[in-house]
Order: sequence, then structure tokens, then C-alpha cells
Amino acid sequence: MQKKLIHLLITGLILNSLMGCTNKQVVTEVKTIYIKPPVITQCTRYSIQECKPSTNGELFECTLEITKQLNLCADQIDSLRSWQSNQ
Repeated sequence: MQKKLIHLLITGLILNSLMGCTNKQVVTEVKTIYIKPPVITQCTRYSIQECKPSTNGELFECTLEITKQLNLCADQIDSLRSWQSNQ
């Protein structure tokens, strides 16, 4: 009796371990993904002459705006360079 139980248990374990086996081939799909470069917008070119300041306050505002635009362009160039170096 005990021998039949052990034989049945071993047979069950073998059958259970074989359930994961299959005769089908597993095909792995390979895709090429293209990563687009960062979005670059046209830089706005400002100059003191275009701003035409008549007071020191206006001159200071023009300087702040020009600095802001230059920093924006520099950030875009840095982003593009970073993207290119990671390719």
C-alpha cells in the first residue's frame, strides 16, 4: 500500500513537472525604436538697438530679456548635444 502511494506520488510529481514543457517554438519579436531628437525651437534674436531703450530701467529690462533668450538657446543646444552624445 505504502509502495503504491509513493509510486503514485512520484508519478504525479513527474507529470506535474512535465506540464510546463511544450513542443511549440517560442519566437521573440525584435523591434527597432527610433528616438527623436529633442524639440528645438528657433531662437529669438534680440539686440539693444532693436529694444531702443530710453531710460536705464528700459535698458535693464532689455538686458534681462536678451539674457533670458540667450539662456533658452543655450539650454536647447545643451539638450541637443546631450542627445547626440547618447546615440
